[in-house]
Formats: sequence, C-alpha cells, structure tokens
Amino acid sequence: MSSDYGIPVHPLVRRFGYFVEGLFLLLVLFGPWALGTTEPWSIYTLSIGSGVFFLSAALLALMDKVFTARYFDRRHYHIRKLWGWADWIFLALGLICLVYVFIQWVNAQSDYIPGEYLFTDYPYNENLPSSMDKWYTGFNLIQYLCLFCACFGARFLFMTGRSAEQDAVLPARMVRFLWVALTSAFIMVIVGSLMRLDKTTTLLWIAERTTWAGVNNSFGPYGYRSTAAQYMNLLWPLGIAFWWTMRSRYERRGLPFIRTCANKYLILAIMGLFVFGGVWIAISRGGVWIGSAIAILMILLIAFDALRGKKSSLIFVGLGIVLIAGAIFMSLEVTGKDALRLKDTESEARLRQYEATWPIYHDYPTYGIGAGAYYSMYEMYVGESIPTKSHYPSAHSDWLQLLVEFGNVGATLVVSLLLWGLLLPWITRRGNFFLRTSFIFAFMTALIHAIVDLPFYVLSVSWLFVVLLAAYQSLPRPALPPAEHSHHHHHHHHSE
Repeated sequence: MSSDYGIPVHPLVRRFGYFVEGLFLLLVLFGPWALGTTEPWSIYTLSIGSGVFFLSAALLALMDKVFTARYFDRRHYHIRKLWGWADWIFLALGLICLVYVFIQWVNAQSDYIPGEYLFTDYPYNENLPSSMDKWYTGFNLIQYLCLFCACFGARFLFMTGRSAEQDAVLPARMVRFLWVALTSAFIMVIVGSLMRLDKTTTLLWIAERTTWAGVNNSFGPYGYRSTAAQYMNLLWPLGIAFWWTMRSRYERRGLPFIRTCANKYLILAIMGLFVFGGVWIAISRGGVWIGSAIAILMILLIAFDALRGKKSSLIFVGLGIVLIAGAIFMSLEVTGKDALRLKDTESEARLRQYEATWPIYHDYPTYGIGAGAYYSMYEMYVGESIPTKSHYPSAHSDWLQLLVEFGNVGATLVVSLLLWGLLLPWITRRGNFFLRTSFIFAFMTALIHAIVDLPFYVLSVSWLFVVLLAAYQSLPRPALPPAEHSHHHHHHHHSE
C-alpha cells in the first residue's frame, strides 16, 4: 500500500530535488573543510553558493506546488501545513535585521585606514544607524545575507520531498543532512587527532598558520581550537537524539529489544560520541565544560523519555553514561599531558579586552558602531597597532561584540529574531518534546559559549547553526491519532 504513504511527486520535481539537495550537502561539507571558512575566498564562495542554493530551493518548492498539484489530485493526502503565521513573523524579523545592517552600510560615516588611526569621512544622517567602517560592514552584510539564504533555503528543502510515513518521525532529507554533517565532523576528529599526534602547526598539513601558531591551538581545518569544538558541539547531541527517536519508531513495530537499538542509526549515535570526544581532544575549555553539561542533560532527557515508554530502555541510560565516560577517557588518552590545559583558568588577556571594549559601547549605545567595525574602533581606542587588516580581532565574546556593533536597537532585533526562531516549533507544535529539547541543547552549546568566545564570528559555525535552526523549525508534527488515520484510508479507497 505504498501509495497510501508516499505523497506523489512529479518526476521532474524529484530530479531537481536531488540536484538541490546535492548542492546543499556540498555546502555543508565546504563550510568546515574550506579551512574553517575564515578566509575571504571561502567566505565569498560559501555566500554565493548559499545564494544559488536559496534560489534553487525556492524554485523547487514552487515546482512542487505547481507541477505536483497539476498532475495529482492531492486532496486525499493529509499534507500538514509547513508554513504559518509564526513563520512569517520569523521571516519578517530576519529581513528587518538585514535591513538594519544595510542602513548601517549605506549610511556609513567613515572608512578606516588600518595602522594609521585615520578615518575617511562620508556625509551621513545622524538619526539613522551608521557604520564607522563601511568596507567591513559591507563584508559582514554579505555574510548575513549568506546566513539568511542558507536558513530559508534549508527550510524550503526540508519542506519538500517528504513521505507521510517517514514524516511521522524525521524527514528523510533531514536525516541525510545529519549523516553527512556528522560523518564530516567524525573525520574532523580523526584528522585533528592525527595533527595533534604529529605535532604539526599547518592546518590540514596544507595552510601555514600565521596567527595563534602553536601545536595545540588549531584543530582539524580550524585555526582556533575553540571554533572546532563549537562546530562539533552543535552536532553530537543530534546524532544521539536522531538515533533515540528512530529507535522508538522501530519499537512501535514490535521488534525485539536489541533489534530496535542496533539499527543503522546507532552509527549516528556512536559517531556523535566520537565527536563529543573530539571536543575534549580539541582542549577548548569552554567547549569541554559546556559540552559535558549538555551531555549530562542529554542523559537526563533520555532517561525522562525512557521512563515514559518501556522500562527496559533504562538499561540504555546506564549504557549512555558508560559510553560518554568512555569517550572522555579515550580523548584524554589522546591529549595526554596537554589535557592539563583544561584546568588552566588564565583569562587575563580576555578580561583586559572586555574592559577595553566597554567604552566603545558607552560612546555609541543606541545604534552601535556598525557591523564588522569592531576591529577599527578597538584599534582606535586601544592604540596598539594590530599587524594587518586580515587579523582584526574580535571582541572574544559574540554577545559583547553584538552589543558594540549593533547598539541597543540592533541587538534587540537580533535577540528577538533568535528567541522567536527558538520558540517557533513550540508555538507551531512541530516535532515531539524529546526532539525539540535535543535541538535546544545543541543550540545552547553555541549560545552559551558565545558569552566568552566567538562561535558566530566564524561563518562556518554560524552557517551550521542557522541550517540546524531550519531543520528544527521543519520538524514534522507528531502523527495523527490512529482512528483519524484509518478513517483517512477508508475514505481514500472509497473514493477510488
């Protein structure tokens, strides 16, 4: 009775769907491996790629609507609405934030000449948001457009090509995306560990590092080990969550206990544990503390979910604790003596930088100094020359930098966008409690780490964040009650 399950799709739409998904997965892989997407060439490539992806995904959604509706009478298929008023609000907030940065850029009051403490002044309107460094604000605007395209392109992609049966839990495209992203992170752990054991300072043995040179500062393709930890922390909780979710799906089919757990998705969970181990190998203090706190919360969440279902599942929670402890032990073996750096509480340089940053905010509290203008203003305020334009510092705290660059007005807009994005599935009732909470845990790793570090400052990490946000907002609504479902089938056969 496959016709009862699969929502029919026009062949052309299906083929184009493969192309769009292929492009998307290519970008997922490009982000981290293009040396962490911190280089200008890789930022432009990822931005153009995301733009093309957004347009093709929008076209795919349109084709799906037009062609498929023309060829098939879809009335019998209960297609749950995937876009509603709450999503329009999210889209509107996203556009408002982009317009805000656009105004800062168009209404820029100056461009900074690095190293000379000089500004080229432009005429501007004082009552509107403005930027102190037009070039960097334009560069940041490109990155924000890239994130906007990635998020909504992924939403269009996850909305199409679903089948009713698969929809009841996780759309196939979402699962494939996680397979690719986690496998890539898993390889990153292996490569990063080999680089550590090899004591190399070149990234992936290709690119020589100029800043933060030192054996333990980089990890895999990332020049800064914390960035690698932030990337990995976003993914591993979902590997475990997807496996647990799929397990319950097998359990409903009445399969024996071991068979429900040892399904192919178990590989996702195991890779997830390895990636969690990778966070320890990267020896990022924040990454380890936050990741471990989230690991404890994941165990509690699974225990809570198991208690609501069959008791036998509790064995797993014990197993989970053992496996997570194992992952930590294995990683500490790899890092050896370097692991002592985790106890290192030296943050003096960071605190000095925060102190030097606050005066900038006090001078420009309303609209901020313009997206990306932190570099030039910090150099002006501190007065120590910072070598070259490519190594501009970040505030080492994304939240502080947001406040300085966007001001109270802009920061309020960005925070409302984020909060609404995180609340959306709870408002629209998408996904079950377990999945929504697991996603929240993954997002928390980056949002908390951003207080003392720069996850969102690195495009590949913020790109992964918004794509996961799109997946989180596209979770399917829990299945229909059986009575309604059988009524549906009955009606279907009757009308045939």
